Amino acid sequence: MRAALFYAAFLSVACVRGAADDCAGAGSALTLVFDQLAHGEIAAASRQLAPIQAKVSSCPDIVLALARIAEATGNPQEANSLYAQFLQIAPADLRAYTYFGRFLIGQHQYQQADTLSALALEKAPRDPGVMALRGQILDMQGQSEEGLSLLETAFALDPNDADTDFYLGTLYDRAKRPADAVKCFRKAIAMDPENPRAYDYLALNLEPLGEVALAEQAYRKALEVNQPGFHFDAFLDYNYGRFLAKRSDLQASKVHFDRAVLLAPDVRAVWYERAKLNLQLKNYEQARSDAERAATLRDPRGIIIDLQIYSLLERIYRRLGDMELAQKYAALARETSVPARREDR
Repeated sequence: MRAALFYAAFLSVACVRGAADDCAGAGSALTLVFDQLAHGEIAAASRQLAPIQAKVSSCPDIVLALARIAEATGNPQEANSLYAQFLQIAPADLRAYTYFGRFLIGQHQYQQADTLSALALEKAPRDPGVMALRGQILDMQGQSEEGLSLLETAFALDPNDADTDFYLGTLYDRAKRPADAVKCFRKAIAMDPENPRAYDYLALNLEPLGEVALAEQAYRKALEVNQPGFHFDAFLDYNYGRFLAKRSDLQASKVHFDRAVLLAPDVRAVWYERAKLNLQLKNYEQARSDAERAATLRDPRGIIIDLQIYSLLERIYRRLGDMELAQKYAALARETSVPARREDR
């Protein structure tokens, strides 16, 4: 209901264009702003926009640029307000739907994003941005094949959309198609070299291809550009910690797992992996604390199931010499069935 009222308010003022075409003389300068935004050059875009904003009192593209800057710099309330304003003054501009829809997805406002994507699809069913947004929504609704098809079509129509390229790569990643995923993430990085999540995903998909040295380089680059903001990757240290643990670089791995539990304290997998590492390092008390913490957290995606936690706790308590608790968790492990699990990142 709230989503319906939300968009009813937009539609009720859709005819109010105001000074929607009042961007005279700012075209080329605004083109540069949007090019900088597309390449992740947020500070440069802000500097470029300031004098334009001072000269042009009312221009829809300025509102859109400000919305994207607010989103990229971690100001979701301001971004939401500006995207809504852009939709009101430029309801015929498809960017009002695609950029706003992607923002809403990032804010976990899926119903509102779904409503926007449906409206956009009615207006322009063959627009690549609209198709990409709808593909994302369908994927989130469990219609992964339909979503993948739309995203592939959108990418073929507009191969220079970094957001479409990135999301398509995540679908290839989930489908265990690392070679296709690597192509997408390399292209996404070429368009936006400041996106740490693209480097992180690139590394994750290079590893199963046997490109360990390149994966290492991608992780290091991801760490270099991982700054607070829209693209900040809270799982980068977790993924790199796992990578290092597999390479038997346990001390370096621990440094990254220590960061990971600070960045994602409510994620079971983070505590579980650090518990395993601490067990290897013979830090038995910390391993126990980490594993017990993991046991208290839900994992609806089934990345780390209860059986894994119980088995780990049994091993830890045996090392601590507490046979009563070791037997307790051994019994729980025997009694716990393995659920059907969904593969995910």
